[in-house]
Amino acid sequence: MKRNSHNLDDDTRAVSIAITHALTVAITTVLVSGLLISSGTLLESQEERVGDDQLSEIGSDVVSYINEFDRLNGTGTEVTATVTPNYPDRIVGTYVYNIELYDDGTVEVRSNRLGQSAAFEIDTDTNIEGGTVASGNIEINLCKNPQRITLGGCN
Repeated sequence: MKRNSHNLDDDTRAVSIAITHALTVAITTVLVSGLLISSGTLLESQEERVGDDQLSEIGSDVVSYINEFDRLNGTGTEVTATVTPNYPDRIVGTYVYNIELYDDGTVEVRSNRLGQSAAFEIDTDTNIEGGTVASGNIEINLCKNPQRITLGGCN
């Protein structure tokens, strides 16, 4: 009986298929992991940008109401006026915010949990009485005796 004696030391076909499969799985895992990490970073930066835009929109709207009340007070008629704008209770869906009006004429809209704020300088002839209101309870007032602009009601 003649034996078929092939030298199998040089035959690497079975090993190369297993190595190719393992490398394919490893490379795919690395690529998918990279995509997941980068998409998380992208979503986080998108959330920050949207939050900043919403804070700026709310702040500029508050400033426009204050300027309107300042023009109304400039007519010389002593009046009391109140506006309750319809702003969202939360920005970016989950973050509460505060609107602060400072005596020096600065309006700041801030979200502490988001870590962002938008500040606006205003120049009015009407006195400003500082105050803070929380999201959802926004009220901007022109009060008389003495004439002043406030947030959250006339005292």
